[in-house]
Amino acid sequence: MSEEKPKENGIDEEGVDNWDKWRRAGVVAKEALALARPMVEPGTKVLDIINTVEDYIRANSSGTSFPCNISLNNIAAHYTSPLNDETIIEEGDLVTVDCGSHVDGCIADTAFTIALNPDHQELVKAAETATKVAIRMMRPGAKLNTIGALIEDTITSAGFQPIKQLTGHQLKEYELHADKQVPCVSGKSEVLVEEGEFYAIETFASTGSGNISDLPNPTIYQLLPVRVPVRFKGSKQFLSIARKEYKEFPFAERWLAERMKHATIKMAIKELRQNGALFGHSILAEEKGEFVSQHEHTIIITEKGHEQTT
Repeated sequence: MSEEKPKENGIDEEGVDNWDKWRRAGVVAKEALALARPMVEPGTKVLDIINTVEDYIRANSSGTSFPCNISLNNIAAHYTSPLNDETIIEEGDLVTVDCGSHVDGCIADTAFTIALNPDHQELVKAAETATKVAIRMMRPGAKLNTIGALIEDTITSAGFQPIKQLTGHQLKEYELHADKQVPCVSGKSEVLVEEGEFYAIETFASTGSGNISDLPNPTIYQLLPVRVPVRFKGSKQFLSIARKEYKEFPFAERWLAERMKHATIKMAIKELRQNGALFGHSILAEEKGEFVSQHEHTIIITEKGHEQTT
């Protein structure tokens, strides 16, 4: 076996495949999204799709790296169903499904958008094309700001705007958003891509200005790596469950509903956020009446280029 091939395949000198778990996570995330695709039709409950995706990921990997998100129309990211969500997909909706899995902390992140109104098909295509262009450029030595400029040019050339505040992101074990970012717009920072890195390449195309705002009442939370004193018994229970079950990964508020009363969860969230132990991933939205599409894949940076895992 030559020296080049082991490096290209992620196999070290002792014959260990260091990328195997990343690849396995990618297969699971891809298969979970495949289950969701035929469910995206008018009359389907958003929560039914989310449960299908999350149940599959839990059954076939170590767990979710992010709750399944379903974004409708002007929602760009971070909507997952609250407990007993009755939201249904309507005729003409633009529907994005975004999910993540992990195998022992090795992550895959992937998303697609479906247009139930043919008028939005070009918006869907813009994000798909931008993601493909970005992935094609991902190789050792590539400049991330150059890739951002290409994403921006691809989306604006199609007649839409990239979402400026959302980026692709480097992945590390148990770290969904690591140090490096892959912007959707041009920038000055000349950070380079390096061999052996892992990235979630995601792009967002909008019919609006490309600026998003935070909506109130997040449904996704993440523990912060700090220890703080808590007074409320429910907060201690919340922390205990989250640390054991979700570790460093974001989690849905509804996941705790099987273990805790709704009112207790709300009180725990309030105290933990005030104490700086809990971060809320706000739902991110464009202006009402606008539409946002997304496309995402996970890749490994190889010696000569990249390998797509999803």
